[in-house]
Amino acid sequence: MRRSAGPRAGLLRAVTAAAVFALAVWTSLPGSPGRMELLDDEQPLSVGDRLLYQVVEEREPETLVFVNDRGRIRFPLLGEVDASGRTPRELAFDLKDRLEEDFFYRATVLLRFPREDGSRGQVYVAGAVRRQGSYPIPVDQVMTVTNAIMAAGGLDSDADGEAVEVVRRDDADPDGEEVRMGVNVRAILDTGDFESDVSVRAGDVVVVPRREGRGGSVFVVGAVNSPGILEVQPGVELTVSKAILQRGGFTRFARKRSVKLIRGDTSLSESERTITVDVSDILERGLRENDPVVSPGDLIRVEERVIAF
Repeated sequence: MRRSAGPRAGLLRAVTAAAVFALAVWTSLPGSPGRMELLDDEQPLSVGDRLLYQVVEEREPETLVFVNDRGRIRFPLLGEVDASGRTPRELAFDLKDRLEEDFFYRATVLLRFPREDGSRGQVYVAGAVRRQGSYPIPVDQVMTVTNAIMAAGGLDSDADGEAVEVVRRDDADPDGEEVRMGVNVRAILDTGDFESDVSVRAGDVVVVPRREGRGGSVFVVGAVNSPGILEVQPGVELTVSKAILQRGGFTRFARKRSVKLIRGDTSLSESERTITVDVSDILERGLRENDPVVSPGDLIRVEERVIAF
């Protein structure tokens, strides 16, 4: 005859169930290490990668950070930390140890890619292409200007493929000048000489003008709600702030105080072609005299807010 488990066994099962329930609840709490175990531990970080960073116990919103050209990320309280080649989870546990050594009794560090598409970031394609917008740079391959244009549906029939430009910022100096590089995409496609193609990096803007000169187009890209082209109408004055408002205004992480106006006039020197505009001041204080008028071919780039170097 099978012997009954008895009251002690029943008590043991109840205690075990309660312990399992308590552990499940504890690991689901905001400050628990269980959340850190779920961080990405497969994709190693590299130069140009951007992450959302948060210490849960601070009860502050996520901060956008990036891996600079030295393979390091600057974090609040800690300064620069080596990041290149490490996964988000590996780096998060390192930050946890550092923070708990000097600043927190317990620190739950969350690091995640802003996008879940497995990319190295985005390149923006603007102008005479079929689907202008931002496109992910695959982790496992080199993406070129021509690849980016093909991802955007290819050149429009009136595109000036000989005068394509790549506008590139310096991530180590977000407030510095933009670099512009010309690429003859038409020649690359016609001859198959892909050796002269240019590799793109996260944050690059590929600008494809139309054959009719610059055609009255102004390009607005970056942290605005509806990036794209604006047509400069004859007799209508379009300024930087008006252009941003017409493209839906700023997004959450927009750097409103350091918007870049990049002139399309190739006769200007590199230093003259990049102007930093405090659009927040213009909109909040009505300082219209500080609001530059844009011209056809100009590009307005709104950067995302990151921890500056």
